[in-house]
Amino acid sequence: MTWKRGALGAGIAAAGAAALYRLWLARSGAADPKQVGYPPLASPKQLDEGLWIVDDTMVASGLSLPVRMTVLRLDNGDLVLHSPTAFTPRLAGALRALGPVRHLIAPTTAHWTNLADWQRAFPQAATWAVPGLRERLQVRLSSVLIDSDLGEEAPSEWADALDQGLIRGGGGFCESYFFHKSSRTLILCDTIQNLEPHKLPPVTRLAVQAAGGNRGTTAHHVRKALKLGGEAARKAIGRVTALQPERVIFAHGAIFETNAAARLQQAFAWMTRA
Repeated sequence: MTWKRGALGAGIAAAGAAALYRLWLARSGAADPKQVGYPPLASPKQLDEGLWIVDDTMVASGLSLPVRMTVLRLDNGDLVLHSPTAFTPRLAGALRALGPVRHLIAPTTAHWTNLADWQRAFPQAATWAVPGLRERLQVRLSSVLIDSDLGEEAPSEWADALDQGLIRGGGGFCESYFFHKSSRTLILCDTIQNLEPHKLPPVTRLAVQAAGGNRGTTAHHVRKALKLGGEAARKAIGRVTALQPERVIFAHGAIFETNAAARLQQAFAWMTRA
């Protein structure tokens, strides 16, 4: 009987806590954890000629976060999928309507976990990744196959449409940036995060704010890696800002759609003055 009373009390307490949480959620304007990010999700949204984004959500360390794939169509009609989000047959069908998927890109050592599903769906697509990713134990133990490493210059497959380069830091950090020439759009991944607190569930919101991922600049953990990259990382950032983009896309958070070049300079000011 004592155990039953204790269980009943715990159940009432849990229900009360849940009710208080829902009340706080409504009053605080926090996002519903099931509605994180930038809908419509898992659907191509066109930003410019030959340029789309696909917004979705992911879970990292138990936190729900917005995440973004960028889709580029080359002059020959081939599609490039930058940082692929979760595969769904519906999304694959929508992309097939835009063109043949020929290239899959893992632009950092973290953004690769969805590649296997896309490789199975599009076996004719070549997979490109930043240097060092193929050596990682998790990748070697997975079914992901990497065909080519990304370099400091764009390969012939997309050199007419895209410029690219590498940003290297300490601890194995490496990110490849891309510049879509016709739209003057810079495509980054994790070197800048611009997460909006009102689009995050409460726990994620607190974690993101603590990490500095909500300020349209470099989060604290990435700053540490880039600082360890020294002068080479500083020069790479200088090459990125010198592109003077009119739009900047990130994997996490709101895009720079206006005053992009100035906002990019400000985002990396901590590095250029360090």
